[in-house]
Amino acid sequence: MPHELDGKYKVSSTTSYDGPLDKKSDGVTEIIDGKTERHDDVKVIWTSTFNVLNANEVEMISVADPSNAPEDFSLTNPDGTPTRQPVTYKAILKLSRKGDNQIQMSGQIEYDDNITLLTMRKIIE
Repeated sequence: MPHELDGKYKVSSTTSYDGPLDKKSDGVTEIIDGKTERHDDVKVIWTSTFNVLNANEVEMISVADPSNAPEDFSLTNPDGTPTRQPVTYKAILKLSRKGDNQIQMSGQIEYDDNITLLTMRKIIE
């Protein structure tokens, strides 16, 4: 049985991060059975799981693995230092629906002293 969030989504974000590392995590991803794996513009592998908590909330757990990214690219540790190790992000996203096909998940990821506003909109094909 398919997961209720399955489908392709446009991922967009803005962040309060103002450091020297360039953030390039936006793109398109496909949720299959409540999970997704995608490569962003700098080849960071994002593996995420989505658990519907109730009619209005989704728990998202994402692991970003920069091992395939260019050698000069890094993620940040919770203390703000650069890392080439996988980093885990967790958030509770607001779930909005209109009919069966229009789905949006949005919320904020708090990591280190930074806040990232994340929006995922289902692409209607």
